[in-house]
Amino acid sequence: MGEKRRKIRLQFADFNPAFDREHNDFIRFLRERYDVEFSDHPDYVIYSVFGYQHLDYDCIRIFYTGECVVPDFNECDYAFGFDRISFGDRYRRIPFYLLHEYRKGYLDLLKERRIVTREEWRSRKFCNFVVSNCFAEDVRAQFYQKLSTYKQVDSGGRYLNNVGGPVENKESFQKDYRFSIAFENTSYKGYLTEKIVDAFRAYTIPIYYGDPDVSLDFNAKAFINCHDFSDFDDVIAYVKQVDADEDLALEILNQNPIQDRKNPYELKDFLYEIFDRDLKEAGRRPHSINVRQYEAMLKRHRFFEHEIYRPYRKIANTMKRLETGTILRRPGSTDEQNNR
Repeated sequence: MGEKRRKIRLQFADFNPAFDREHNDFIRFLRERYDVEFSDHPDYVIYSVFGYQHLDYDCIRIFYTGECVVPDFNECDYAFGFDRISFGDRYRRIPFYLLHEYRKGYLDLLKERRIVTREEWRSRKFCNFVVSNCFAEDVRAQFYQKLSTYKQVDSGGRYLNNVGGPVENKESFQKDYRFSIAFENTSYKGYLTEKIVDAFRAYTIPIYYGDPDVSLDFNAKAFINCHDFSDFDDVIAYVKQVDADEDLALEILNQNPIQDRKNPYELKDFLYEIFDRDLKEAGRRPHSINVRQYEAMLKRHRFFEHEIYRPYRKIANTMKRLETGTILRRPGSTDEQNNR
C-alpha cells in the first residue's frame, strides 16, 4: 500500500465566472500530491481579484491574479503575481505565460527552433493585431491606426475586427504575418502575459508594449520593444526599416527569444512549499486591529459592489462594446479569453 496522502480542505473565491474549479492548474497540481476536498470551511482559500468573498474565510489565503494588480499582503498569507519583488517566503513572481493553457506556448519556446527562410519571409502578409478587450488603454488602438497608414494591419480579434469575424486559432492566424502587434492591456513593470510568447511561437516579429523591463525575460534582439523608442512614430519608422530589409528581419526572427529561462512549473513548486508546511505554522498575514478594521470596511463595501455597481457596469460595458463596434463574443470562447 502507498503512503497515506495528507488531506487538505480547499476553496476557491473571487475568480472570473468562467473559472472551472475542477479543471485548472491549482487543483491539478495539488491533487498530484494531496487528498483535496472542497469545503465551505476550508483550511486554505485560493482567491483572485473579482470580489471580496475571500474575506469570509479566516484561513490561509493565497492570492492569484492574471490581471495587473499588486498583492495586498495584509489580506493574503501568500501571493504570486507579476511584480519583480522579494517578500520572504510569501511571494513568487509567476508571469501569466507560465500558467494554464499558456504554459504550452512557453514550453514550445524552450525547444530547438526552426529557421525562418527568406522565401517564407517574402510570402507573408504584413502585420496582425488580435485584441478582444476594448476597455484597455487606448494606446493599442492608436498604434494600430498609425501603423495601418503604412500598410494594412489585419485585426483578427473582436476589437476593431477587419477580417470578417474573430479568428478561431490565434497561432494559425499569426503565423502568416511578418509582424504581430503584441501590446499588453497596460504598461507596468513586471506585467508580462502570453502576448509576446504567442507571437514568438508563431514565428513572427513581436512589436511589444507593456512591461518596460521585458528584456529581463526575453531576448531584446528577438523583438521590437516600443519602450526603446521615443514615441510610436519612431517605432513605426523602425518597423518600416525591418519590413524593407530582409537580412535585418531574418536576423531578428531567427534569434533565440529566451533571455531568462523560467521554470515552467514554478506554480507547482510554490504551491508545494505552502501546502507542505504544518497548518499551524503556515500563517503569514497580520491580524492587527488595523487590518481587521480594513477588512470590515471592505465587507461593508461589498453590498454596493455586488448589488449596485456591478449591474451598472454590465450595462455600461455592453454599451462600450456597441459604441466601439466590438464583437460581443467569439463562439466557443470563455469570458476570460474574450477580455484579453
